[in-house]
Amino acid sequence: MVQAYAGDAIVAIIAGQLASLAATQRGPTGPFELSTGFLAAGGLLAAILWKENLAAKSPSDDSSSKPSIKEAIKVVRDDPKIMMVGGVQSLFEAAMYIFVLQWPPAIAAAIAKSFGEGAGTPYGTVFSCFMACCLFGSTLFGQFAKMKGPTTEGVTTGMLAVATIAMSTATYTVSTASAASGLPALIASFFAFEACVGMYFPSIGTLRSKYIPDSHRSVIMNLFGIPLNVLVVSVFMFVKYLGVNGALGVSSSALALATLCMVKLNGAIAKKSEPVAA
Repeated sequence: MVQAYAGDAIVAIIAGQLASLAATQRGPTGPFELSTGFLAAGGLLAAILWKENLAAKSPSDDSSSKPSIKEAIKVVRDDPKIMMVGGVQSLFEAAMYIFVLQWPPAIAAAIAKSFGEGAGTPYGTVFSCFMACCLFGSTLFGQFAKMKGPTTEGVTTGMLAVATIAMSTATYTVSTASAASGLPALIASFFAFEACVGMYFPSIGTLRSKYIPDSHRSVIMNLFGIPLNVLVVSVFMFVKYLGVNGALGVSSSALALATLCMVKLNGAIAKKSEPVAA
């Protein structure tokens, strides 16, 4: 799992540089034109190399055996740990999606303050740096996973706390930064957050496999996708009034709540592991 996310990050680093080069040569449409070629190549390779993978059906397989939404809700209500894991997923990914559409204007404004209104923003290079931070984060999680001491729950709690501090710092910097210090502080906080994103995906995958039963996992994860989408859509419906600073503030709040969910999960685990008094 960690290797897969690391591979994605490496590809994204290269893609950022290629997109930057394409934009230089062809203007704003250059990256989209370049992506068309990669999509066509991927489709061709899939058509030639991929084989159809169909699971063998048994006589007992029918639609009635599939878990319903009502059953999935009951499973979540019966185990608070599932609620905490789902809360972390919804809140962190909502914060991440808000960040994805807010970092370009935030970086551009900080560069304009530091270098003047005519200064260009190297979006492709910044994106590649973000993906390098993701690679660092996923690699760091892999190293923690090999150690005997740290648990996935403990590492995830620490990661969420760092992500909350980083996004809060970015929010404060956007609202109050001066030309002298705004850009370095903003870049540092964004880099720290992206490293946390790199740690997040392998960690949430591990937590899902540990606490959410296979029989209901897909339905439960779809249920937790509802508040995620509601939060993201709500922010972008009102982004005109929130501004970049307000949107990042919502992202910071979501990360703080995700950290609280992990703290509660750790508390539930500790309580369960306590020896029963005679």
